[in-house]
Amino acid sequence: MSNKKNVEDQIMKTLKRQDIINVINKKQKKKKSTKLLNFSSKLFETKLTEAYIYFCEKINDPNINDNMIKGFDQFLECFDDFLENILEIKDIKECDIIIYGTATLENGSIIRAKNKFHDKPWFSNVAISMDSNESSDYQSDEGLCYGKILLMAKIEIKEESPLNLALVQWYDFKFQKNSYLYNCPLLKLVELYNLIPIETIDNIVHIIPRFDKDNEYFVNKYIS
Repeated sequence: MSNKKNVEDQIMKTLKRQDIINVINKKQKKKKSTKLLNFSSKLFETKLTEAYIYFCEKINDPNINDNMIKGFDQFLECFDDFLENILEIKDIKECDIIIYGTATLENGSIIRAKNKFHDKPWFSNVAISMDSNESSDYQSDEGLCYGKILLMAKIEIKEESPLNLALVQWYDFKFQKNSYLYNCPLLKLVELYNLIPIETIDNIVHIIPRFDKDNEYFVNKYIS
């Protein structure tokens, strides 16, 4: 019974991830609401052909934060999804993967995914607008979905424009009913990951853990 449930859960995760990819793809083809001004704080660099071994080394590095470890663990699978479903490229033989700790958007937002920023880990939470009519499987907050940035990367492919990507772990509503607290969404982190173009991010958001609850957060909409 447990094996059947695990298979069903995996199928649902795959369907949700595919659904999100489709929505991100449609959004990217529309007029972009934000623009990446620059990356800074270069952290790591590797080639695609060496990435698996390199990421395994980082996963086992005791100085790497758990959020970044999850990012390294999910990166290659998410990159394959991105290539196939958004770029519609079946295979890339080689490219350079450059991991950055900071990205600045045109609207002034500064996104971070760093093991240490003023001696503390900082992994930004972001909002991404999705048309609820386009996304059938992912519940949104009036068209907004929320995610935690685990990694940010520039992908340099020969004879192609660089790709500016963020690896996101998604939040979902904690409860099907009573989904809001003080008019703020109540969320949980779920085991669902995507690489998305940084330009599809609308803004950073303040997501606060409820320390007396297990995997429960709320979006503080009263802080801009």
